[in-house]
Amino acid sequence: MKAHTRILLLGCIAGMLFPFVAKAQVIVTGQISDSNKLVLPYATITNLTTGKHSLSDQGGFYKIDATRNDKIVFTFVGYLPDTVKVTQTTGTQTINVKLVVASRFLKGVEISSQYTPYQLDSIERRRQYGYLLDLPNKPLAGGSTPQGAGIVFSPFTRYSKSEKQKRQFKKNYEEMEKEKYIDSRFTPVLVSQVTGLKGDSLQLFMRDNYPDYETMRTIGHNDLLYWITDKYKTWIKK
Repeated sequence: MKAHTRILLLGCIAGMLFPFVAKAQVIVTGQISDSNKLVLPYATITNLTTGKHSLSDQGGFYKIDATRNDKIVFTFVGYLPDTVKVTQTTGTQTINVKLVVASRFLKGVEISSQYTPYQLDSIERRRQYGYLLDLPNKPLAGGSTPQGAGIVFSPFTRYSKSEKQKRQFKKNYEEMEKEKYIDSRFTPVLVSQVTGLKGDSLQLFMRDNYPDYETMRTIGHNDLLYWITDKYKTWIKK
């Protein structure tokens, strides 16, 4: 009788412990880079199972909590996303990720005269990162600078690590969008047609005369051709 009672008791204890074992936390960590070994700072890491997000730091390193069989997706503007599955039950699992540059054209989107390839890419990028871009920047604690001996900040203010990363991501995103727009107009094909340059000479010219965003936004196509021509005349004399 005592043996039977002991077995039942052990069974109850095992049943109570099982959920905790099954849900043991795993810290997934590693570095995110691309095929050229370029690290990708402020890439987004999402646990698809829990919905939680994380960002890689300036060195491309990341860390996110998970449990076994959770799916983790890695995304970065201009690159194809990559998804991995957590295989460990406990402890730390290191997963280094190499992302691949995305194609200019979006899959599953009907390309029409309504949008340029750049606009289609931009729309998709905005959809993909909207959850982060739409987050408001948090003000100082209390909404104003306090009077007295010093300033006291909440850990959730704009000066927290996560808030700094969010602001940096927004800044990087804005700069990236400007660069993508410039590249959509100041293309090697167009510059080669205007200047006749090829190969290394073409690359050098485009590097030395890379236009600013405001210029590209304010001039039309014909003016851009004249602009390239003038830059070429000056450049070839050097």
